[in-house]
Amino acid sequence: MPDLDNPLMRARKTAEERAASAQDRNRLWWERLPMTYADWAADDRLPAGPEELKRIEDQLFAASPFLRTRFDFTRFRGRRVLDVGCGTGVLSCRFAKDGAQVTAMDLTGAAVALARRNAAAQGLDALRVVQADAEHMAFPADTFDFVFSWGVLHHTSDTGRAFREVCRVLKPGGAGLIMVYHRRSVAYYGHGLYWLLLRGKIFSGHTLGTVQDFYTDGYYHRYLTGDEIAALLRDAGLTPTRITVTQYEKKIVPFVPRWLDEALKARFGMCLIAEFEKPGA
Repeated sequence: MPDLDNPLMRARKTAEERAASAQDRNRLWWERLPMTYADWAADDRLPAGPEELKRIEDQLFAASPFLRTRFDFTRFRGRRVLDVGCGTGVLSCRFAKDGAQVTAMDLTGAAVALARRNAAAQGLDALRVVQADAEHMAFPADTFDFVFSWGVLHHTSDTGRAFREVCRVLKPGGAGLIMVYHRRSVAYYGHGLYWLLLRGKIFSGHTLGTVQDFYTDGYYHRYLTGDEIAALLRDAGLTPTRITVTQYEKKIVPFVPRWLDEALKARFGMCLIAEFEKPGA
């Protein structure tokens, strides 16, 4: 029996009861618990107005040194950008504010509604938001100059198929960035061993892989290595150009000095970022 005091497990049980197909279970999980950076157990996780949407933006950039200091949104001025799995639309809006021609897409109606509210609140009328499945994108081939996906495609039912769709809709010579969860991370082993050993899930047959259900967001949640994401990209017809490991702002291990914290994050951080190109320009 699932632990029904755990909001992630309640969402899983509801999805399994109400949906037969793999991707419908995925969609229903996220409809129940949209990504708003609120506590998963909070009664009301939806932002009430523009001020709370701005708080989500501030929270995301404050927590992510890679997005804040290492990714240049202004490079895409005038270019066609697709944000796959846009959530509340924070990053879609950032691309649009810096001059990109943005299409934001998400699997769920909840996220599409939030992203549209966010774009309207910021006067970004040209930002297009659509409900679409990353495994079956409703766009013509060779449409976008840049495809971006931040913490999403490890949550879809068939990650390889989603990567192939990224390749299909990307123009020859186009580029992109995908962030997924990193399996060789302190978070994966630390949280996994906590749930297995201290919470006793090992005694009900769980492994490091299956115990994720208790603490990782999403109906599906794969943790990948650098070699695995590079292989997925190549299999999809894309060329990896850089693989980066990073972590959120909070220290990876409490009380370690800053230099050691940064070194650990660069090797054992939770965020695995793959940059890539589509050959054939």
